[in-house]
Amino acid sequence: MRDYKALLEQFEKPFQTLLHILTMGISGATNAFHVLQRIQSKQPLHWKTFTETLCQLEPLLEGKEQNLRLKPLFYLLPAMARRNLLSFLHLGNAVIPKDCLYHLIGQLRQNSHTDLWTQKLLDILEQDVEGGIRHLEGSVSQTQQLKSLCQKLVGFSEECSDSEKRLGWYFSEQKNESSEGTEDKLVLTQNPKKRKNSMEDVFHLDDGERNTMKKIKLSEDISCLEPCNGPEKQDITTRPETLSLESVHVVSPQAQSRLDISEVEQKSPPSTHSSLNLPEHVKACIPSLKDLFGAESDKLETSDELNIFNECDPSQLEKLCSLLRLSELPEHLLPLTCIKLISLSSDLSYSNAAVLARNLFLMRILSLTEPASRFLMAAITSFCKKYVRPSCNALIGPLLQTPAIGSIQVKLICRLAEDCLEPEHLTVIFGHILSITWSEELLSVVHTLFERKVEVTPEQFEQFVQKLSQHAGSFSKSMKYAKVVLAALTKYQSYVTSVHKNMLYCILDLHKTFLKKSMQAALKHIVT
Repeated sequence: MRDYKALLEQFEKPFQTLLHILTMGISGATNAFHVLQRIQSKQPLHWKTFTETLCQLEPLLEGKEQNLRLKPLFYLLPAMARRNLLSFLHLGNAVIPKDCLYHLIGQLRQNSHTDLWTQKLLDILEQDVEGGIRHLEGSVSQTQQLKSLCQKLVGFSEECSDSEKRLGWYFSEQKNESSEGTEDKLVLTQNPKKRKNSMEDVFHLDDGERNTMKKIKLSEDISCLEPCNGPEKQDITTRPETLSLESVHVVSPQAQSRLDISEVEQKSPPSTHSSLNLPEHVKACIPSLKDLFGAESDKLETSDELNIFNECDPSQLEKLCSLLRLSELPEHLLPLTCIKLISLSSDLSYSNAAVLARNLFLMRILSLTEPASRFLMAAITSFCKKYVRPSCNALIGPLLQTPAIGSIQVKLICRLAEDCLEPEHLTVIFGHILSITWSEELLSVVHTLFERKVEVTPEQFEQFVQKLSQHAGSFSKSMKYAKVVLAALTKYQSYVTSVHKNMLYCILDLHKTFLKKSMQAALKHIVT
């Protein structure tokens, strides 16, 4: 399979950024949609070109026998990126031309080996194109099984109804939202005091006991169903979305933002679910923390509640940041927020500082289409000066690894390198640069590091010369490349060996800018 970065180079820069964000975990689709809203307000997007690129046929080795087949480029993307991309298109279908979506769906449907997850996402996207949810027909036995399962899940029984104990939240919402009576709502005639007492009994249990009770009860209900065999069983067990087709509502992009909290909890892998459960005292602080970060007061007193950020482990802090929506905090509030965070009585741990840097700044910087505001720069600068190494690895490192990084992002990195980073941290950034593919924009960062006389090891200088040789042909007319070479020859002469000198002569022979003679003269004066 081709390298993911090489695949992204076939797309326009705005879509490269979006596709890169789609690889960032389970919330990639939602994050990409927020970035889309910022990008499309600044520049037009060519959706037809984007979808045609996704549909263009590419060679792919498939199966154990490694048979060569032609498939749409979409299927060369990582599984996470494919699924997040379809979810992203669903969220943004209102701004994407319908003919582009229709063409994409038609091309992707031609692949007979698509996994069930992708098939279902394509079904949802097709429903968007057709203007709403359409009924999906099933066999009679499937219908009976689904009806029975739905009855078991909601606790439906003519003799004894305990549905309020199981799904009281569901029925209370239905009662508040609609005044229309149906046969199913007869279960609401149960005594409200009994319902309240039963719910209080459940809340007296701790989280572990409640989860155990839910699992046991659900297992008992499902075991009462008649067994399914053959393909019908597969349809029921692998596509649970069909359970609620009768009552599905289209979720608009605006409503999607209100589902972020539940999405964080529901989509988390089972192996990490326990670590993502926030302690009760942390949950209790969320409203006051929202008020604290949303306040425009210039008072610098540090609230005791901010110490919560020290008490959480990194995974809990990640969830807390999602619930607080720190990535969506208005930019003019960022400087005050950072002042409060860096004024804590005890410093944040490395991991927690990295989580905060990523949530506060990473998505904002990736979505920039114009120079960063003074509020954003002030906030980033203050936080990076306090927590330099976490910011390097959680913020600057991922930015450098972004395919086709833009000039705005590069200028921001250069400003941080000039204003915030100490020599040892410049070396860390230089190590990041040596491990990635270079672009024209990235050369500005290299030049800034050399201007600050970044400390390099002989091994790093060896890698640097190899990088120069690797990109000599593609940057033969680049002034930025010439400035980087000239800076290296004047500031790091002691690192140049006879082998390096021969390689550099070959590199300079390929160069075509007016700085060629200056570089050759500088190289000639180096004694090895």
